[in-house]
Amino acid sequence: MEAIKIVRETSLLKKLTTWGLIAIGGLAIFLPFGTAQAKAKQPQYKFEAKEIYVTDAKTGQTIYQKNGNTKRPIASLSKLMTLYLTKQAIDQHHLSWNQKVPVSKPLIKMSKSYELGTFKIKKSKQYTVKQLYQAALIASSNSAAIALGEAVANGNNTKFISMMNAQAKQWHINAHFVSSSGLDNTDLTKYHLQVPGTGKKAQNMVSAKAISTVAAKVLGEFPQITKWSSQPSMKVGNQVLVNSNRLLKGDVFYKKSARVDGLKTGFTDTAGLCLTVSFWHQGRHLIATIIDSNTIFSSMAKLVQAIEKNYVSRAVTVRDHRLAVGKHTITAVPQQAKTVVWYRKGTQAPAVTVRYPDTANATSVAKNQQVGSAFIQLKGQNQTATVPMLAASTVKAPVKHKKAAHHQSLFAKISETLVGIVTGFLKIIGNFIKHF
Repeated sequence: MEAIKIVRETSLLKKLTTWGLIAIGGLAIFLPFGTAQAKAKQPQYKFEAKEIYVTDAKTGQTIYQKNGNTKRPIASLSKLMTLYLTKQAIDQHHLSWNQKVPVSKPLIKMSKSYELGTFKIKKSKQYTVKQLYQAALIASSNSAAIALGEAVANGNNTKFISMMNAQAKQWHINAHFVSSSGLDNTDLTKYHLQVPGTGKKAQNMVSAKAISTVAAKVLGEFPQITKWSSQPSMKVGNQVLVNSNRLLKGDVFYKKSARVDGLKTGFTDTAGLCLTVSFWHQGRHLIATIIDSNTIFSSMAKLVQAIEKNYVSRAVTVRDHRLAVGKHTITAVPQQAKTVVWYRKGTQAPAVTVRYPDTANATSVAKNQQVGSAFIQLKGQNQTATVPMLAASTVKAPVKHKKAAHHQSLFAKISETLVGIVTGFLKIIGNFIKHF
């Protein structure tokens, strides 16, 4: 469905561009007042995307948002979590890029569906993790994404969905998954891929902020992904994967100054048109997500342009800090000693307060292990930027010699018993001698 809707939008470029200019013409006016720093009541402007979120990929600072915490369907943007967990499995040596992945018959059938298939999988051929990864990322192949999830979870689709939700919980993001591809149960049940216990119409429910956070994690763990996501097309085997992101070089909405290099499109009837992009501004990688928009590419182009026009950054220094690890005190160093905070152009650069962790949540740490984060708070705002703090040295927890103490205690008891026996024996001999 995603591919059909994207093509449909492309065929109406003139109309959609007009709508986008009208709808976002006021965005340059709207954006400066849309941040948490505005103390007065925010003016209301119409904008066709129901949810919007823009963040710094490194620090997680919210630059702009509209209903960013609202949990709703996000269609194929969900694949970003699948791609993250796949790369994590590769890094942990559970999978390898060149490993062949068997694809089940239901997924082969799905790949050939007119509505759900964008990358046809042949019955007689096994595909590598790399090929399926590229197909899921660039062509938004549902079959490829599900096959990757099954490969990560040893062939168990339900287990992989549990892994997605566990990761979301660990990151404290507002997300619940029932699908590794973004399809809902109305489609998945046809291929026996629904998670047991979920409703007939169950679907992934994720906020714009949450999926932007996932995108940031993907970029953090695998920055080379943009070498693939920035390609308008790519050949895999004998098939050409066509990237549905129209903001890339050579396409109609491309703008050189925007420097868009990814990341993921999405569409279902319930989610509407969705898009998460990564782009560069003032030397920083930013992430922008819009969910449920009628003019997805013109909207995103104008959103990126408004961010570039209205927001600038201020440098912040993060220093080394001493903190407690068990009974030890160690030095924690920032992952980035120089970082930035964002604020609206034309306003005074905000004062910032940097808070450091007092203790690590462990009694032992390894060198370069994260032991907390420095929190950069913008004065008068609810915005926070974070920088990971890393241990400068290794601290091992003290070893308790319980077994040695046990043996020593046992030895003492045996010695005491022997002494008692010898003493008693000597008393008997002494009494015997007295009688004679």
